[in-house]
Amino acid sequence: MYPRANIACGLDVHKSSISAAVYRSDGSFTTHHFSTMLDGLTALREWVVENRCERVLMEATGIYWIPPYTAIESLVEVYVVNPLSIKYLPGRKTDTLDAVWLAEIALNGMFKASYIPPRAVREFRELTRTHRKLVEERTAHKNRIHKILERSGIRLSGVLSDIFGKSGLLVITGLIAGKPIEQILATLHDSRILKKRDAIERAICGDLGENEVFIIRQSLESIKHVNAQIAQYEERILRTLARDEESLQIVTSVPGIGFKVGAVILAEIGDISQFAGPKNLVSWAGLAPAVYESAGKTAHGHITKRGSKYLRTVLIETAQVIANGKPNRLKQFFLRIRTRKGYKMAIVALARKVLALIHHLLTNHERYDEPSGTTKTANPPKVRPDPGMDHAEMIQLLTQAGYVVRKLNAA
Repeated sequence: MYPRANIACGLDVHKSSISAAVYRSDGSFTTHHFSTMLDGLTALREWVVENRCERVLMEATGIYWIPPYTAIESLVEVYVVNPLSIKYLPGRKTDTLDAVWLAEIALNGMFKASYIPPRAVREFRELTRTHRKLVEERTAHKNRIHKILERSGIRLSGVLSDIFGKSGLLVITGLIAGKPIEQILATLHDSRILKKRDAIERAICGDLGENEVFIIRQSLESIKHVNAQIAQYEERILRTLARDEESLQIVTSVPGIGFKVGAVILAEIGDISQFAGPKNLVSWAGLAPAVYESAGKTAHGHITKRGSKYLRTVLIETAQVIANGKPNRLKQFFLRIRTRKGYKMAIVALARKVLALIHHLLTNHERYDEPSGTTKTANPPKVRPDPGMDHAEMIQLLTQAGYVVRKLNAA
């Protein structure tokens, strides 16, 4: 709840229009309608200022609330609410416009606002989320090639750990080019691969049709294109993380968390101080179990899966990495839970523990260490300098990423 205001505005946002209302402490109100085009948003900005609105309230309606929110967030206090949280508030008249009702709620402070991170955090999230979608797109192309090869009797994945590595791509490109097997094998020079020469020869004795060759060729081109996009996104993400090197080092000190996962975690959490405690953060990530009460009894169900699905997903993946990794305190915790409750529940419990640990570390500016007392040093992330950078800019980028740059004396 918030203190009562003198003048407040309510926005009922739709896909192509915005109904706005200004409600005053004397009970009077005025309404106006705007489009969601640039000229309409500009007019909305001016209207909010002219009416001296102290706060603006709108409902979270898909993605449609974002343009008006962005347009006025620098001018006035703007709040977004979950429609369910105000649906049953008393006092609403059936013939009252939604915008007027929202303005009256805003005036009286009768709402609990959803947390909307600052613009910089929202933009960082957009980077990490798009990067993740590109990685998923690349995986889809690779899976398509895998299926076609398997369906054609080519069992390359059975003899090579990564068919999209250097040797694997040489074999695949040779196959779709119609080269003889001996000629394909002659292009392989890795001594470890050459030991498998006979197995590879047997594995690639399949039959690729014209359509299969076409699809594989297009998929390889798509992978090449997506790889270039991923590299550009990672460079931009790294530049953003360079502004808060300490947080990146803290998060990546936890086992199972590298640069890419750490970037997603920091982008989704934003300002750690917004979460009063680890339970709040765990609940926001949708990793807390649902609570059911009936006849005076309380029961816990599956996790709620509310909040940030991106944060929840990378934490589950991190828990799986820890569970399959080297022994440490976190893996010991997983093994104890697995013995009593099984693999799936143990993974979720470990994901919760990791997130609670991250909350503690970020809040107290500490880094994770094992009982031995040794502090884990996070490896600096890979840096891809822009070809247009001068030497000074490259040095600055490297030092911000955690590298030590020294000037060597000429011999």
